[in-house]
Amino acid sequence: MTAMLGPAWTLKPDTPEDTGRQPLAVETVIGTHAAGLIPGVITTTPHARYLALHARLAIEAQRRGWTDKADLGQFRALVRRAEVVLGAVSVAHGDDDHHLRAGSFGSHGVNTIRPALDRQRAVDVGHVADAYSRVPGGYLQTYAGIEAVLGLTDGGRIPLPGPAADADQLAALDEVLSVAEREKPLSMADLDALRHLCVCAIGDAPDGACVRNAYFVDPGHTDYARTHRRSAALLVGALTGEQVDAESIDMSMDRWCCFRPGLLELVGEDLHPHALVWRGALLRNWSVWAWRLIWARLVSPLSGTGTLEQAIAEFVRALPDATVREALIDGLPPVADHVGTPLPVEHDLYDDALEADDWTVLGMLRLLAVGARRLDHLDPVTRDAFVGAFSDDLGPGYVVAWLDRDADRPLADAVSDLAAALFHRAESVSRQKMQWTRYGLRLPTRLRRVGDRWRLEGREGRGAVSLRLPTFTNVMQQLGVVAHDGGTWRAGRHATEVTS
Repeated sequence: MTAMLGPAWTLKPDTPEDTGRQPLAVETVIGTHAAGLIPGVITTTPHARYLALHARLAIEAQRRGWTDKADLGQFRALVRRAEVVLGAVSVAHGDDDHHLRAGSFGSHGVNTIRPALDRQRAVDVGHVADAYSRVPGGYLQTYAGIEAVLGLTDGGRIPLPGPAADADQLAALDEVLSVAEREKPLSMADLDALRHLCVCAIGDAPDGACVRNAYFVDPGHTDYARTHRRSAALLVGALTGEQVDAESIDMSMDRWCCFRPGLLELVGEDLHPHALVWRGALLRNWSVWAWRLIWARLVSPLSGTGTLEQAIAEFVRALPDATVREALIDGLPPVADHVGTPLPVEHDLYDDALEADDWTVLGMLRLLAVGARRLDHLDPVTRDAFVGAFSDDLGPGYVVAWLDRDADRPLADAVSDLAAALFHRAESVSRQKMQWTRYGLRLPTRLRRVGDRWRLEGREGRGAVSLRLPTFTNVMQQLGVVAHDGGTWRAGRHATEVTS
């Protein structure tokens, strides 16, 4: 078949591959919650020592008088070389306790640094600095936003040190900069001698105190510091005593904030409202995940080519012969106990999916219906967080209206109409994001029109949206706020000073 320009989701054949993101636009509420509850991390910033390193580099740029565009190349070269030194020391440091302190995220640039170590038993800093990242400023550009939030830098291209950048504490990283400017490759012996600069060693180092203060104390960002203290306190409570490999950080936080009886007595009056906001965010994320699962399954038959009608027919094929009321309203279990504590219905549905090796379409729909039912069983603080501030994001109110409207229709018919509405929504979302490029009109989507049929390029994402908890946990582990012995989580050696 010949690719044709159609009226909906399509691109000129010579445009670059465009994968599109968030086709149903249901994820914004979770991103907003994540930014509000853990403002000092994003999913790509798992290492506390890079925060300290970039603050130290900002101090160095100021000392050298690097301020304008003409200095940018020199500054970026130093950033890249310093990041390679930090990464190489961390990759080479492989003792048994390293992962207990460093966490589960690999150091930045590991895919370039490790092969160099394996081949040459040394790292040529200049050579690797040219290759480890495609971004001119290395990972500074990834971390810059949260470094500004934390007051460590101002977030600029050549950043100025912020109010939380304590020069005396950050002097612990002077050696990284001096080593970075050497021309001689770093041998394994050199790297071993620098192991105190590993990402795992920040916890008890002076620069670790600087970063902890930026998260939890900095007077210039008291609201952020208060938020981080409260979220860290909940994290410590949720993880303490949990098996490290038993389940995800999100599931542990779920059980602590959402389903633990007596939450007020458990966390105290000061922390309780923050825990309820977390409860609303965590519960809402299940509904957002349900939409992502539904969309990925709905479009999966189009990985070949097919019509939207064929995709919808396949989607509803295994649904039971029942009405919407029977399957998704009367058939649901209770979502709260006699005192209003949420019951872990989402976890039960998740366990069913694990046992079956995947979600069924009915299971995805029940996950949505559980979220809709929760609207009548949540306290005001949780409910506000659960609903969110966005009116057109397929939220629980939308699902309630759909269930009420189609309650007495056959389930397969009602879901077929819902699926058709999702295709229209995805097209509308794509059109809202379209822009002109040098190749022509860009419509971000994975769906391509092929004559009178459709083809899915790649796969749609079907994972849960991140609330940044794994990244936050990794940073807190490196800073000594949480810890584990390889088997069980516990409060870290610095937990009391930041959570009390």
